[in-house]
Amino acid sequence: MKELKKILIVDDSDIDREMLKSFLAEEFTIIEADSGYAGFEAILKQAELDAIILDVTMPVLDGFSVLQLMKDRNIDIPVFMVTAEATKENIERAVQFNVAEFIKKPFDRDDVLTRLKSKLGVFDEVELEEEDIEETKKYIANLESVYEKYLNNFHDDSKHYARMAGLMKILLSRYTANSFEVNLARERIEIISKAAYFCDIGNMLVARGRGHKDDEEEGSMSSHHSLLGADIIKVNPSKRCAYFVHVCSEICINHHERYDGNGYPGRASGNNLSVYAQMCSLVDQFDTLFNKYREHNNLQFDFVTSELAQDRGAVSKDIFQLLTDSKFNIVMFYSANNKG
Repeated sequence: MKELKKILIVDDSDIDREMLKSFLAEEFTIIEADSGYAGFEAILKQAELDAIILDVTMPVLDGFSVLQLMKDRNIDIPVFMVTAEATKENIERAVQFNVAEFIKKPFDRDDVLTRLKSKLGVFDEVELEEEDIEETKKYIANLESVYEKYLNNFHDDSKHYARMAGLMKILLSRYTANSFEVNLARERIEIISKAAYFCDIGNMLVARGRGHKDDEEEGSMSSHHSLLGADIIKVNPSKRCAYFVHVCSEICINHHERYDGNGYPGRASGNNLSVYAQMCSLVDQFDTLFNKYREHNNLQFDFVTSELAQDRGAVSKDIFQLLTDSKFNIVMFYSANNKG
């Protein structure tokens, strides 16, 4: 029997704690704290907490005060903040503390579970329903048709994003094969892989053709397009497509983040970044370098991965190891593409 991930719920409302626990108890090991002080004591005492669900509004020591105490002690645990309304002020404050996401009241069981599972790499072993898969495929196809036209009009390389999707599939297959906790069904691997194709779709809503951009402006535009991309993906409200929408929008937002916290738009770091966003960032960099070679063999692969390894803070060691362990499959993938 696999060990369940451990989640701390910090909320002064008995009703809210009980409701969250009813959603999560079968999937996670739950620890409770009824105040900010009790919550911070639990954070200090509990070894290997995987996530914290933290209420914003609590007496004496509120959620943001708990976050400040964690920051002062360099405690890096994914935090999901509970609020009745994710105001602009709260979102701006949350960015300073690398908050993973906001969970809105009243709680939606499926939404809460999806957010936590996606961020923590926990997935149901049951397959998506056939209707979910078919409707998701249609949504992806329609989205791809529009996006590919945009890329061609602006002379962007749609093949780069197609290769990224292929590389994601390779890494995800190895990820699920190597893991005792993750068992991604083939349909989920297909959906997550395709999500990488749309990581930069937010550029469709960013002004183009304004000439040379300096580094500061480039960073600002990239930050902007990350959030806009998530907005585009979320246009589809169908629950049948909810899995793809959640995974893809998260990738859009976080594929420019770095494991060391020096990325953008929110300077998220460590376990606050999903494995998917890290994989997407890595395959983006890899293909940009590797595809420049006329020949794609083991020697070029080793050279490119050694170059990427110099940037130690980009992704976690485990994610980078997936890339190096997939050398044979990746070289074969490029060879097949060249023949095609």
